[in-house]
Amino acid sequence: MWISDHLCNDPNLSLLADPDRLFAMPQCEIIKDQKKIKVGRMLLEFGGERKKIYLKRYNAFSWRYRLGSLFVPSGAFRSWLGAGILMNAGFNTAKPIAAVERRSWGMLTRSFYLSEEIPEARTVDDYWNKDLLPAGGVEGIRRRREFLNGLAWLFHSLHELGIYHNDLKDANILFSSDNGQQNRSFYLLDLEGIRSYRHLSERRRLKNLVQLNRTMGRYLRWSERLYLLKVYLGDPFFDRGAKRKWIQRVLKGSERGDRRSLRKR
Repeated sequence: MWISDHLCNDPNLSLLADPDRLFAMPQCEIIKDQKKIKVGRMLLEFGGERKKIYLKRYNAFSWRYRLGSLFVPSGAFRSWLGAGILMNAGFNTAKPIAAVERRSWGMLTRSFYLSEEIPEARTVDDYWNKDLLPAGGVEGIRRRREFLNGLAWLFHSLHELGIYHNDLKDANILFSSDNGQQNRSFYLLDLEGIRSYRHLSERRRLKNLVQLNRTMGRYLRWSERLYLLKVYLGDPFFDRGAKRKWIQRVLKGSERGDRRSLRKR
């Protein structure tokens, strides 16, 4: 079990020893319940305050997964590490509360990651479609441009520092208009896939751009997608050859991803 320092002496700490008890409480709202993961949300008192928290349970759904867990960290612990990587680098994510593992004979049976709710936060696609697209006039154009600038700069900053998120799609990026600072209002979710590298390869950078184009890109005009790429690339965007190369690679990667999704369906 790994817990935030400020909760070490909290009287409710025993509740975290078996988070399945929290899932069983009537006030726990189940957000997602799948073979691999289960997600719930509830009000809980920690540090003398009642806060909304999210609980995420990673299920050990097969013997192959359990055997592999002898050598690979649990999803909960990887999320704990991912949150640390982001916060130490100055990026936003939900404030971590605890990571809990349950093992038998060294093999993982289940693990849990608990974090605080992000106030007034919504996925970037939801905020774009419901708040920004309906905004008209010069003010609407300005707000959309500022939003895209912040989103592109988030990707640029992550990659410049060698931070990689293996599923950087719109559903895993939240925007909180309550923050008040445009470039500090983006929060990352699903942290188990976050890694820090000394140098981030072009292949990984491209994968993140493809993930954004296949999800958020569906709601953007061509000129808006180009603006995202312009902010992300910086000076190389003004090199016609480099710009053409990046555009072609993002489009081809998106087409391949779409074909794979269709085959799975």
